Amino acid sequence: METWVVLLFTVFFAQKALSQDTTDWVRIDCGAEITDTSGGWQTDDEFIITGKNEEISTSSHINIEQLNTLRVFTTQNKNCYSLPTPSPARYFIRATFYYGNYDDLSNPPTFDLEFDGNKWATVETSLTDITDFELVYANRGDNISVCLARTFHDQFPFISSLELWPLPNSMYAGMSRDLAWLKSYRYNYGANDTDWILGYPTDEYNRIWEPVIPASLIPVQADFKSLIYTTVDYPPESAITDAVIAQNKIDTISLEFNFRKTDTFNHVVVYFTEVSFYFNETRSFDFYVNDKFIVTISPQYENCTGAWANSPTVGAMKVELRPAVDSDLPPIISAIEVYTASDPLVNIGTSQDDLDGLEVLISTFEQLEGWSGDPCLPNDTIWQWVNCTGNDPPRVTSLYLSGYGLNGSLPDFSQMQALETINLGNNSLDGPIPEFLGQLPSLKLLNLSYNNFSGEVPQSIKKNKKIKYQINGNPDLHHPKRKNIGLIIGLTIGIPVGLILLFTLLYFITRRKAVSSHGQVSIGMGMSQGNGTAQGMPQEGNVSWAGNAENGTHVNPTPAGENIPVSTSVGSINHPSSEDPAGRDREELDELIRLQYGNMGTHGRA
Repeated sequence: METWVVLLFTVFFAQKALSQDTTDWVRIDCGAEITDTSGGWQTDDEFIITGKNEEISTSSHINIEQLNTLRVFTTQNKNCYSLPTPSPARYFIRATFYYGNYDDLSNPPTFDLEFDGNKWATVETSLTDITDFELVYANRGDNISVCLARTFHDQFPFISSLELWPLPNSMYAGMSRDLAWLKSYRYNYGANDTDWILGYPTDEYNRIWEPVIPASLIPVQADFKSLIYTTVDYPPESAITDAVIAQNKIDTISLEFNFRKTDTFNHVVVYFTEVSFYFNETRSFDFYVNDKFIVTISPQYENCTGAWANSPTVGAMKVELRPAVDSDLPPIISAIEVYTASDPLVNIGTSQDDLDGLEVLISTFEQLEGWSGDPCLPNDTIWQWVNCTGNDPPRVTSLYLSGYGLNGSLPDFSQMQALETINLGNNSLDGPIPEFLGQLPSLKLLNLSYNNFSGEVPQSIKKNKKIKYQINGNPDLHHPKRKNIGLIIGLTIGIPVGLILLFTLLYFITRRKAVSSHGQVSIGMGMSQGNGTAQGMPQEGNVSWAGNAENGTHVNPTPAGENIPVSTSVGSINHPSSEDPAGRDREELDELIRLQYGNMGTHGRA
């Protein structure tokens, strides 16, 4: 493959100078360090920030300079080129990939190619082959985004060249503008296998034509030098003057085309010319696609005629040129193009409010520079630090920027009203916490821990019962400690109730002892018979609440060592001596009193 590329590229560029207006063309020699003004090639610098320039291995070098360098993307999961499209038009876009063992690993990667939030193709690169993808697409704004998305953890996307150029409105009239059209096949029939047409300037519309001679068909070449066009799709002359014919005038030319998907919708364009002038013989045949008659073709000498058809296809697509009954000559074909319609295009991209908010973050923090393209589309390759939901339009619902090295003040991205989770922990953010964070209507989780925030926690956060937030690890951040009202109320009510129950229990126990021992028992409250007190002592442990803050507040530990004073007069009790059986009951009573007070965090004293 490298041999034919080298020979043809050199010859074409030696024979033809740039003639067409290429003002709106973009030709990026990916990975190059110097702009090649003679061929209109540019470096990556104007179109993308991320990525690293690399050169393929010396043993893989070829004479096409644009393929000896590449740009590889090893950090972000998605990296996007922004290609300017200053005027409304349909554009050809071509991406080319040549691995060339640039990393000496002999491990060509697989990854996704995307445009404007739509899946374009899965790129499966090779050690030796050159892979290219083309599509026709009507722009929807001032630029078209072409992205490379990593789909395997250890396989890094790369690109060798990227091109974009506008098409005249009259070309490919049968292609709906509501879809993108992916080139599946473009054949130059009858040409030698080294006679590839490698785009501009041989083809003024920069198309690449592969030489093919199908089995059982005979290659022929036109005997004229000049060509008059009657088709508006303007294939290059060299693709038309080569052709193939059937072996006999009664034979049908049958061509079959396979696709990756089972169900496809295809746009087919065929090109013809009469290669010689015949006085008494005619050539005529019918053009069929999937057994459906399209039109009868009678090629003309020195004229390029064409026909097209749109055809739904299940499995392989069959194109046939069936000879007419009165034809003196067999069917002939010079070239063919087959384009496959994309899946329905994304009509609505990520919410503009979210795009504006993300742009604020990207322009504020240099660590986020280079993120571009649609953050939420396609939905299987979203930006690695966001989460998205919905599709009408998609909304950014989460920011995961923990540990990204962000520093400085937090900017205002309050337009991102769908945010539910914001994780900005483990950075070096400083200054006050913005008030707008507590005003985001959908926010549920906010992590600002381990930064350098200062000042007070905004009331909009503290009073928002829907937000759980984390602010630990910010030494300069002040937030007043809340009293444990629940604990205080519990103790205030619980202790008196406990004492009442205790007194009641003591009363009934002593009454029962008096009856059983035939002694006297008297209970006085503050009387001269005696008195007792229960004095509250400091707790030996801390009273604290653990877990994440809830109900819009950050809950602080209750300070250790708070004393809860408790006092009571339990009067005196006349009882027998310790040798008496009733004395053993007194010891049991003392133990009961001690346990009861101990359970309330105090030590009893009788």
